[in-house]
Amino acid sequence: MKRSVRGAALAALPYVVALAAHTVLFAMTRHQLPDRMATHYRLDGQADGFTGRGAFMATSTTLLAGVAAIMAVLVGRATARSGWLLVTAYAVAGLMGSLFVSVQLVNHGAHGDASAARLSPWHLAVSVTVAAACAGVGLLVSRALGSRDPDSPSAHPARPGLAEGELADGELAAWAHATGSRPLGALGLVLTAAAVALLPFTGPAAAAPLLLGGLPCLCFARLYVTVGRQGLTVAPGRLPWPRIRLPLESLTGASHRHVDALGDFGGWGYRVRSGGSGVILRSGPTLVVRRAGGREFAVTVDDPATAAALLNALIARREAR
Repeated sequence: MKRSVRGAALAALPYVVALAAHTVLFAMTRHQLPDRMATHYRLDGQADGFTGRGAFMATSTTLLAGVAAIMAVLVGRATARSGWLLVTAYAVAGLMGSLFVSVQLVNHGAHGDASAARLSPWHLAVSVTVAAACAGVGLLVSRALGSRDPDSPSAHPARPGLAEGELADGELAAWAHATGSRPLGALGLVLTAAAVALLPFTGPAAAAPLLLGGLPCLCFARLYVTVGRQGLTVAPGRLPWPRIRLPLESLTGASHRHVDALGDFGGWGYRVRSGGSGVILRSGPTLVVRRAGGREFAVTVDDPATAAALLNALIARREAR
């Protein structure tokens, strides 16, 4: 619980900083801003949409607070280190905050004529640079948070002998591990940042599809695989959906092997092929379970040998009853 609260607070922190900078600048220069500010721009940087000062401030504050709440919930509900989510939270906060500040600055430079305001490529370059710097800070924060996580796998090494499938009569055991895809996380970060960057130019119509594509990539770039007496579960953190659960009663055995994502499954993501299916986020070590009827289910994850041994021990115990 403490880690969840700490993670949520750290995810919201950059938005608080961005909102503070945005609000302080507005309070200091509001009387020098046009009554109707240029808030929408064409791709060439010329203003083509205008909003009252109060409405601009209310809208920008709502957007910052809303995204902060979403990121805080996602990071707070993660069961393990949420590196890509924290990096994304910091990057998006830096991008949004710098864009809102830039809008104020170009309106201030228009000297009362909002139609003369122009958001140049330099403003976008500065915003992207700020976002990259904030992403670096988010990465450092993520690593610091993970190193203090008492629930991380390194903090609780596997019991000696478990890899051989030893499980005493009546003993309870469970195994959990995170698996992820950096390319998928990078794609989500790029799409989300692009949505925020294009919002002043294109409005929600073009930005929304990018955001709808980016956020799912970020949510599913890191999954959690759990093995226990309930069977096998693959889920995106603590999000209630979507998740895959294979009850122990439906399994007949487990093994592990190296999988080539493209060669063996034809790609990445949730894959279906002849004789089975799987969640393949990368090439590498893979847990493979056999289901009643002969079909297989595979999931790429580190240390699949321990997971397979535990599943086989649990299946053997169930069949012995």
